[in-house]
Amino acid sequence: MTKASSPEVGPVASYLVIPIKSSVGSKQRLAAGLPSDVRQLVSRALASRMVRCAAEGWAPSRVVVVGDDPELTNLCRRLGLTTVADFGDGHSDAVRAGQAWCLEQGATTLATIAADLPQVESSDLRRLWQMADDLPVNSLALIPDRGGSGTNGMLVRPADRDIFLFGPDSLRLHFELGARLGLQVSLLDLPSLTWDIDRPEDLVPPEWPISEGVHPVVAWAREVAALGMDRNHLDPRFGH
Repeated sequence: MTKASSPEVGPVASYLVIPIKSSVGSKQRLAAGLPSDVRQLVSRALASRMVRCAAEGWAPSRVVVVGDDPELTNLCRRLGLTTVADFGDGHSDAVRAGQAWCLEQGATTLATIAADLPQVESSDLRRLWQMADDLPVNSLALIPDRGGSGTNGMLVRPADRDIFLFGPDSLRLHFELGARLGLQVSLLDLPSLTWDIDRPEDLVPPEWPISEGVHPVVAWAREVAALGMDRNHLDPRFGH
């Protein structure tokens, strides 16, 4: 696909950044609901799922994972995904580290997605890639969380825009900054990418009846904790 729009002329090159916190000590806001070892398990399992979907749904040569978890780094290597170091300065700076790599490769459109989305499928990332390729110049498209205040991902073109304000109330902040930068801001309708795991209440799947016992997310995480596991064995509620 080729698009000619000033000041950007030439083939569209859409790249994806996936920031992944170290599993050790991650997900601190889940501490009220899960012990440390289970938090680490959930974090690593979710990230594993995301990078596998990215490898299947996006061109692996156009995906960069920002993080330094050894198991996930090894998984990315096997899947053909590039990894760069996360210097521990937070989600936004991790995305900027990935952005720098993408720009070196010639990115025209930048996509980023959170790593902790249990319902993600490779088909969601294929659709996101198509949306990135179709994004007009001077545009910002945001993926809200299910609460409507956070940002689970975004597309921005040109790819060099510093638009990253992840954290509390980030959806509003991204809208406001995008407008100040002269970008056309919109929301993306991608329901499978709205559920993220951040706080104890996020362990409850959207519209999923919860019975007594282990939360489904925890049970699923235990299934996929072995990063090389055959995906045909995973809980069908979460795909793959």
